[in-house]
Amino acid sequence: MTATTTAPTSYVDLAPSSAARKVAAGASALFGVALFMTVASIDVPHRATDAELVRWWQQSGNRMSGIVSGLSAICAAVLITVVLNYLGRLRATERAPQWTAFARSMGAAVAAVWLVTGAARATISRLVDVIDEPLPGVDVLRFATALNYALLGLAGMGVLGLAILAVSVVVLRTDVLGRWVGYVGMGCAVVILGATLAQYGAYVTLVAIAWAFCLAVAIWRQPQD
Repeated sequence: MTATTTAPTSYVDLAPSSAARKVAAGASALFGVALFMTVASIDVPHRATDAELVRWWQQSGNRMSGIVSGLSAICAAVLITVVLNYLGRLRATERAPQWTAFARSMGAAVAAVWLVTGAARATISRLVDVIDEPLPGVDVLRFATALNYALLGLAGMGVLGLAILAVSVVVLRTDVLGRWVGYVGMGCAVVILGATLAQYGAYVTLVAIAWAFCLAVAIWRQPQD
């Protein structure tokens, strides 16, 4: 009597299901929406006098916009993780293991930075409206605004640009998705990284949003790797 054993199926041998593909495509599209809401839901006045800045933050509606922006940034952090985890499970990505690992590492960095960005954007609103503390002085308000812009325009967009670059290289090397999205991603990554180096990263958020929607289309149209 011969005993037979069946080797356990490894994680990487399991091709994502059609449902997983649809979830990843939806997550990519929602990631674009979350990026938009992060920057569009709050507009702290530029070059405002001390009195103007304090008056702006005294408005409860303006403080609430900080909460919305912060929650949107947190959603973006979660959604990019869903997308990159899906891409990492596609068997074709095994042909570019280094770039796939780099993409997932940068995805983790994006999630970490955008989680911090979300907390920073909601700090003043939570301090006043949730903890019931008085509104900080104008110096703190200016510092919080500068910190938010630095987190988004420098750290946030920098790691996001690197993640887009890595994903695009994986796509072009493995044909895991349509090559067109790889070329689109390369162009978007160059623009984002260039703008980040020039200290204008926050101004090219729309480029990252466009990439997210393009990636959503590519994933939706690719039922299997």
